[in-house]
Amino acid sequence: MKKSRIRLSLFSLVLALVLFGLTIRFTGREPFGVYWSILVGSFGSIKSFLNVLAYTLPLIMTGLGAAVAFQSGVFNIGGEGQVLVGGLASVIVGLTVPLPAPWGYLLALLAGFLAGAGWAVLPTLFAGRNLASLSVATIMMNSIASLLTEYIVKTFFQRPGASNTETMVVNEGSILPRFFPSTQFNYGIFVALICVASVTWMLYKTPFGFSLRAMGENARAMQQAGLPIYRRTLVAMFISGGLFALGGSIQCLAVYKRFVMGFSPGYGWDGITVATLAMNSPVGVLLSAFLFGMLRSASISMSLTSQVTTEMISVLQGLIVMLVASPDVWNVLDHLLQWLKLRIGHPGKTKGAAE
Repeated sequence: MKKSRIRLSLFSLVLALVLFGLTIRFTGREPFGVYWSILVGSFGSIKSFLNVLAYTLPLIMTGLGAAVAFQSGVFNIGGEGQVLVGGLASVIVGLTVPLPAPWGYLLALLAGFLAGAGWAVLPTLFAGRNLASLSVATIMMNSIASLLTEYIVKTFFQRPGASNTETMVVNEGSILPRFFPSTQFNYGIFVALICVASVTWMLYKTPFGFSLRAMGENARAMQQAGLPIYRRTLVAMFISGGLFALGGSIQCLAVYKRFVMGFSPGYGWDGITVATLAMNSPVGVLLSAFLFGMLRSASISMSLTSQVTTEMISVLQGLIVMLVASPDVWNVLDHLLQWLKLRIGHPGKTKGAAE
């Protein structure tokens, strides 16, 4: 089963690249030139590669958040709001609690995790035991989070003289250090790797993690077996929301060093894409996040060298998700391939069967 899921992801990725190349071709561009631009923009220099890793960091966190929720059978579609709330909470702590490093940024990261976790639990409480409405409740929280964070910043933390909605720079001890000043690659990689290891251990090595995965496979059977589904859902949403929020916290503390409205170009939504391609595997999230981080980093090179708009990256991501989430496509292709083999190898048999 695991091998078939891996093959599904790989085949979906290859087919998505082929379809993306055809789309590029129909627009009058050269597909191989576009792919070359992606490779050069990602691996053309050490600085480019480190920037790919920097773009990967928030995607690892949001991908993990989505993976935990989906493995538990919970549809947490509110990741974008949790990213915003977590980022702002970390910055507020970084502004108001002057602690030296590493305590400053560790406390700020913890505040971001708890804020995002609480924001994810809130719609779960509103939905109550009617978990069918949870996906609607979480997606509505995205707009509320956007408006609420904007209001809080403008009212209490707006940087004087700023034309954008943004806070002042956090205290020095709360800034998440970068490895090199000229790149955005930062200590968030340690947070990401620790979270991947922790989530993997929790899901696959503990009875609690097994209960979450069992709930995701068949919630009704687990409920009849006596598993407290609602309480497990609350915990799953708590962990998922906290992981989503850490993606925003890392960006705010390491890259911007403040909260800037609009700092997230859709990390919460991209996390769902990352988890889908990874088949909700925590380790697979690392590879999937790296792929999408590479595409995001190379989008500037694409627009400069191939005259291809950066929105085409969204087209490729959409193709990947559509193919991974639609296994029936592969069943149809497999039946078609078997029919072609039968027709080529035994044409008379096929004709007789038709008659």
